Amino acid sequence: MLIWRRYLMTRSMSTSSSATTIEGLRWWERVGPAPKDPILAVSEAFLADSSPLKINLGVGAYRDDEGKPVILQCVRAAEAKISGTQFLESLSSAASTKLVEDSVQLVYGKDSDIVKERRFTGLQALSGTGACRLFAEFQRHFYPESHIYLPVPTWSNHHNIWRAAQVPVRTFHYYHPDSKGLHFAALMDDIKV
Repeated sequence: MLIWRRYLMTRSMSTSSSATTIEGLRWWERVGPAPKDPILAVSEAFLADSSPLKINLGVGAYRDDEGKPVILQCVRAAEAKISGTQFLESLSSAASTKLVEDSVQLVYGKDSDIVKERRFTGLQALSGTGACRLFAEFQRHFYPESHIYLPVPTWSNHHNIWRAAQVPVRTFHYYHPDSKGLHFAALMDDIKV
């Protein structure tokens, strides 16, 4: 925020001192810094842990012992398939349906009752955040009396997504900082009806 204000001030001084630029600067005075994202505490705990067996899964990127990103072989294979392709549009509904079906089989197993009885639905989304936003809007539209359970910690944008969709948020604890594992008692207390 400070950098943006400096940019506006420098720009207003280097150009004509117009009222428009000053008004633009005043508009940003109401905007404060975003609060620290609580999920980053998981990564901070990882950095503070001296165990040689630790694995950081808190930020959504796998890294090797040197801190470099690990690119999964399936990602490399997908990258090779689309390399040089000139026509990259959204998937057709048939391709999207196959993506959903294959994803469900991957998660639940191709022989699960959910797959066999076709008790699932899904859609393609641009990203995890995009998928959350789509679901929040779906939930508000079709189940307006429902609420969403979000874990503590989670990404701060998850709360914003459901708040913007006007879906009530409830939280549950799952992480035990001392054991660095599942806090089963807290989880069960939070989800009891």
